[in-house]
Amino acid sequence: MFERNYTDLLRQNPLMKNIYYEYEKEDGHYDNPLPPRIRTHQMVSIPIMYDQPPNAQPKFRWMTSNWFVGEHEPHMKEWDERYRSNLNRMQGMY
Repeated sequence: MFERNYTDLLRQNPLMKNIYYEYEKEDGHYDNPLPPRIRTHQMVSIPIMYDQPPNAQPKFRWMTSNWFVGEHEPHMKEWDERYRSNLNRMQGMY
């Protein structure tokens, strides 16, 4: 019987390999003295809690961090909200 491992999931969905960053949108009505804040998004597989058939497709979700003050690292990619809607469409959420 074939079982999926983490490498299979990475091959199936290459977005899991990346970490994405998003800058907080500035409110242009006043000068903000605070440095810009960012948060990160990473796709993870949802762990299975109950028995499921062996031919079931794995499910994924986006994990989003809290806002923090800092800079993104060079290996991170810029976040686009279409990534989230694409995953929801693929998994039949809407």
